[in-house]
This record gives sequence, C-alpha cells and structure tokens, in this order.
Amino acid sequence: MRILIVRHGDPDYEKDSLTPKGFREAELLADRLCKLDVKAFYCSPLGRAQDTARPTLQRLGRSAETLDWLQEFRGKVRRGLKELTAPVVERHLPFAICFGNHDRQVGLDNRAQFEIYKEIPGFIGEDTPGVDGVGNCVLEIADGDRPGYLLYLIDSHSSLKVGYDHVHQNQIDWYRGVRDSYEKQYGHTIPSVVIQHIPVCEVFDLLTQVKKSTKGAVQGFRTHAKEWFVLNRKRVDKEGFMKESPADPQENSGEFDAFCEKGEVKGLYFGHDHNNAFHGDIRGIDVGYTQGAGFHVYGPGLDRGVRTIALHRDGSLSTQDLRYRDLVGKKLQEPLHFAFFQIMPTNVYDAISRAVKIFAALGGIAVVALLLVLFLGK
Repeated sequence: MRILIVRHGDPDYEKDSLTPKGFREAELLADRLCKLDVKAFYCSPLGRAQDTARPTLQRLGRSAETLDWLQEFRGKVRRGLKELTAPVVERHLPFAICFGNHDRQVGLDNRAQFEIYKEIPGFIGEDTPGVDGVGNCVLEIADGDRPGYLLYLIDSHSSLKVGYDHVHQNQIDWYRGVRDSYEKQYGHTIPSVVIQHIPVCEVFDLLTQVKKSTKGAVQGFRTHAKEWFVLNRKRVDKEGFMKESPADPQENSGEFDAFCEKGEVKGLYFGHDHNNAFHGDIRGIDVGYTQGAGFHVYGPGLDRGVRTIALHRDGSLSTQDLRYRDLVGKKLQEPLHFAFFQIMPTNVYDAISRAVKIFAALGGIAVVALLLVLFLGK
C-alpha cells in the first residue's frame, strides 16, 4: 500500500483559498493523480486544501472524506496561543487581538486562530460580519454608563506579491458607520483610538528625507526605494527611535483621511517594523510605532518593549513605550540567540545592502593580499 501526501497549492491565506498560481498547480496535480489508481481520498477542511483536491475529484467523479484532524498545527497553535496569553489570563485582564501580516504563517489562517482565541478566558475581541479581514471590531471603554472612549481594532491584512496590502474600502465605510451611529446616539462624536498592524502612508510626514550620508539615515524600500530618511525631531517624541524605514502599503486607501474627518480619533498606533518606536502629531492625531517585544525575531536590542496608552476623561491621551532595558535590565537568558537576531537582516533591501558591503570588503581584502604578494615576491 502506498500513501500519497499532497500539500495544497500556492495559498491565498486571506481568503483561505488558492492564488491563480495555486489553481494552476491544482490542475497540474489532477493531470498526475488521474493516472493513478487511488482507492480513497482524504482531505483537510481548510479551503486551500479543498480547492487543491477539487479538480482531481471532479475529473474522476469521486469525493473525498473530510477529516477535521488534518487541519495542520491546530493543536500546536492552540498551545502556543494559550502560552502567549497566559500572563494576562492569570491576572484576569480582558484582552483583544489585532492580526498582522505574519499570523497566518503558523499554518492556520486568521479565522481559525480567532476561534481559538475565543476559547481563552478574558478574550473580548469580536469580528464584524461582512467586513474584509478578521477581528475588525470596536470596543467601548466606559465612563460610567456612557462610552468614554472607543477602541477600534482593524485588520490591515497581509503581504501582496509586491509590498503590503492596505485597509480596504468596506473597512473604512464600516468605521464611518460606527462613528456616525455613536454621534447620532449621544449627540457628539466619541474620542477614539485605532490599533492596526501595518502603518498608514502618512507616517512619512514624521520623517525628513535626507542624503544617504546623513548620520542615522535609513533606506526606504518599495514605494520609497532609493530614498533615505531620519526622524523629524521637531515632530516626534525625544525618546523615539527609527532603525528601519516604515514599510507602508503599496497604495494609500484614504484610511487616514477618514480618521481626520471629524476629529474624534485621538491616536493611531501600529507595529509591523520591529525596529521603530516613535510617535508624533499628524493633523491632530497622535500617530505612533511600537517596537517589537519578543526575542525570537529581529528587534532593537534591549530597547524591545511595549506601548502604554493612558486615556483621559477630557478626551485627551498620553502614551509612552516601556523598554526591556528599563523594566528588566541587561541580563539575557539566551545571549547567543539574542546576538543572532541582532545581526540578521530586517528585509530584502537590508540583506542586499549587507551582502554588497561584505563582498566589497572581501574584494578589498583580496586586492590588498594580492598587492602584498606581488610586493613581497619582488
């Protein structure tokens, strides 16, 4: 007996389906499998697996038995998420989540992960039907019997073939609808904060474009390739830092313009670029980055940290980032592991730049060595 294990075609994790390339791969797979005498077919319930199997099954006039346990990594992901959230669960703190562009890479799509989060005590996140993405919701922060603040969590989606996706139009329309419904109910807009993973394009308003030779300059990429930037110190907090260029969406969807329409959005915060932590005012909204917190990915050394946001009854807010070196100190449990992630490239452009520098250095050493050999040989 032979058992054939087939992985799904090129996935579209956002839709839990296949990309156009993946559907072509599924047709080619059918060409191969239809030549074999397959006694039984078994399939994962995940959409990308079902779509991969469909051409073969349709050509053969067969069906596959769907087995729930074939969903890859569900048990491991569940254990990981429960371990991740244990500190807040143990302290009986309510929490919600905002998906980023790497979450689906654990083997479960965001929808399946969201269902696992719902099993965890204290999870208060919601998902709005009919709105693109997973986990789009608004949470009320009460002040007595009325909402004192609104907290919007918005799915900024994933990577495109080139660059990053943007918040979609129906998400912007959903935000406007929620905002206006609260205004109608209470006679005024409610102060709000927005959290999402990928930044808005307008974050570059807090930067200054400079020459490559400028101290501390970071190179932009994709939409800002061949440009170099530093923080505009007149516009950002004095403790802020930027060690890599913001990786903004390929297109400006107009999301930030919508947040500025009525002035109720007081803060907009994101992550995405692990080596950045700064905030500053853009058109009346405090816009800011939060650096990476974990030590199993690249990050800003001992300046890894988290951002706290204090909401005040007068509708204002204040924020600061809390850093590992200040909270814990300089002691590390895994110094070699830490060192590895400190030297790894942050993106393709960084990797290419480092490779060029290494080869240039090696070339220089080779030239010097050759000259020495020629000189000493005389």
